[in-house]
Amino acid sequence: MRKFFRIMLMVAVCVFLSCDFSNIKFSHKSIFSDGGLLRASAEQLSATVITPHLEEPIQSGRNVLWCSTFQLVWNEVCELIGEDVHFYEDPPMVPILNKKTAKKSDIDDASYVALAGFIRDGILQRIRSELNKKFRGRAYPRLIPSGEGLRPQDIVGYAYLFKNLEFPQRFERLEKAISFANTRVACFGIGEEFKSGHLNMYKQVSILSYENRDDFVIELKTKSEDDQVILAKVAPAETLGDTIAQITDCISQAISTKMQTDDILKVPKFNFDLHRRYKELLGRNLKVRNPDIAKDLLVLSAEQLIRFQMDEKGVRLRSDSKSSFACSAPSSPRPQHIMIFDKPFLIMLKRRDAQRPYFALWVDNPELLVQ
Repeated sequence: MRKFFRIMLMVAVCVFLSCDFSNIKFSHKSIFSDGGLLRASAEQLSATVITPHLEEPIQSGRNVLWCSTFQLVWNEVCELIGEDVHFYEDPPMVPILNKKTAKKSDIDDASYVALAGFIRDGILQRIRSELNKKFRGRAYPRLIPSGEGLRPQDIVGYAYLFKNLEFPQRFERLEKAISFANTRVACFGIGEEFKSGHLNMYKQVSILSYENRDDFVIELKTKSEDDQVILAKVAPAETLGDTIAQITDCISQAISTKMQTDDILKVPKFNFDLHRRYKELLGRNLKVRNPDIAKDLLVLSAEQLIRFQMDEKGVRLRSDSKSSFACSAPSSPRPQHIMIFDKPFLIMLKRRDAQRPYFALWVDNPELLVQ
């Protein structure tokens, strides 16, 4: 009997090892890991601002984080009501959001869902249906309203974005930390001591611009040829958007070069899950000219979640945003490229053919870095 069970166990192991797991699609939750995870609300961050638009000023010592999902929700609500969103008293972000700078065309169709509608038209069911249809049950939405207490004429807007940009070959997990703003932080990249595995890693790094060790722009190649992971260690412009424009212009004129055997790459790791509630909008009465829109609507919810991880494996991004409008109270012999991101820098994710990114993070302090 024991011999029989040993044989069966060996058969089971052989079957397991012969399986092809390359096509298994993991959920949008399990693709992230928890090592070094920072989970916080915007109010708990002392040196980071989560902004709904790209006109946020860059200030010394402060990180600026942006993802396009909140703007996508805003755009969908504008389209639904047939006019720009306004309130009887507009906070400063409203005219900027009404510029609709970020658009759905900045993202490939397979990576997002964005829609708005009335409760009477089954918007909550449409959101779930679209998520299931596009992501085949793998999506991990956290901000879909329950619908409790909402009336038929009330409005819900929602957006969900997911990106998993894997490096063809993993970079090194560098054991020696780097210092960023006098804080030791974990990093990955290509170290000083040459290893044979570096040859394939070099191919994954395009040097788009290099003036010196404190002024350079690179692209990390992933398995997605249509997405770019840009890292730019540069002096910032006045706003996040101006800095992005400056770097985008640099990229458009770049003649890229590859890393070589004496080059060094060290990139801080990120792993955060952040929540921003846009309190500036909560409780404000919607001001509309459209006679088909209820006149007693106010902002019941306006929030955004951004889950981001970057390490030697690649870049993972998941974000969802919602807004609801209802009648309720608010609840060497050659120059060596030394590319060590130990001072302020920008991370930008964009489609190669898009004018604007869909994610940007100006890193000016270690609050969001894995320590």
